[in-house]
This record gives sequence, C-alpha cells and structure tokens, in this order.
Amino acid sequence: MTMDPSTQVQSFDWKHLFLSFEGRIRRSHFWVGWFATAGAFFVGGMIPLVGGLICLAVLWPHLAITVKRLHDMGHTGWLAAIPYVIGIVGSIVAFSMVGFSAVMNASALENEDPAAIMGLIGPAFGLFALLFLVGLGFLLWIGLTDSQPGDNRFGPNPKGM
Repeated sequence: MTMDPSTQVQSFDWKHLFLSFEGRIRRSHFWVGWFATAGAFFVGGMIPLVGGLICLAVLWPHLAITVKRLHDMGHTGWLAAIPYVIGIVGSIVAFSMVGFSAVMNASALENEDPAAIMGLIGPAFGLFALLFLVGLGFLLWIGLTDSQPGDNRFGPNPKGM
C-alpha cells in the first residue's frame, strides 16, 4: 500500500535538530527546539553547581537550531553570533558603568543616598533592557521569518516546496 506523498508524515529527527549544524529546519521545528533548550536552561538555572554544566551543555543544541534556522532563511550561520557578541560586550560595558560610578560616588554610596544608588544602577538596567530587546528582536526575526523558497546553498527546502 502506497501513500500519497502529501499525506505522509515526515519523521522528526531529534538528533539532527539538536546536534547538527548542517541543513535547514522549519519554523515549527525551530520553536520546538527553542522551547526545549529554554526549558533546559531554566531547569539548569535552578540547580546549584550542576546547573551551570547543564546550561553549558545546552548551548550546543541552541546554536544548532539557530544556525539551521538561519540557513533556512538563506543566511550564513555566523549571524547567530550577533546576539552573543552584543550581549557580552554590552554586559561588560554595563558592569564597567556600575564600577566606574561606584568609584566616582563612593562617599554618597557610603551614606546610602538613594539618588546615588539609582544613579549607580539605573543606566546599567537601561543597558540590560536594551540588550534584552536586541536578543528578543533576533529571536523573533529568525523564528517568524518564512523560509527561502526552493533549494538554497544549505540544502533543500524543509517544507518540500
């Protein structure tokens, strides 16, 4: 008995989804992988000591789904580095701002002046909010943009179109 190809259910390859940087994946598979890795990050963040290792181990699958999603859109996987680089540089700048402000306003901080404390942490919170928005924007861009039609240099269209 043969089935019409349009009614066949394509098997879901978890190993390819989470471990390989080759090929393309659909938006729906990206979101399945993203929620699975986000859940693992969340659980890992709640477990002392071992949680850091779990979060580090989940970084590979997270990058794999991001790269394959970028491939599906016709872009290089190296674009996945953008939110990481911006996040690391922005975090260094934010912590430097707090440290510099603490040194410059040491006497006001010793007196526990609320204005000095807000002056210390306020700009850093603003920068962290901006970093969050950059990451969210990148996630929505790769998670909501449609596939590049047809085959591209990264492989056939996962939709089969």
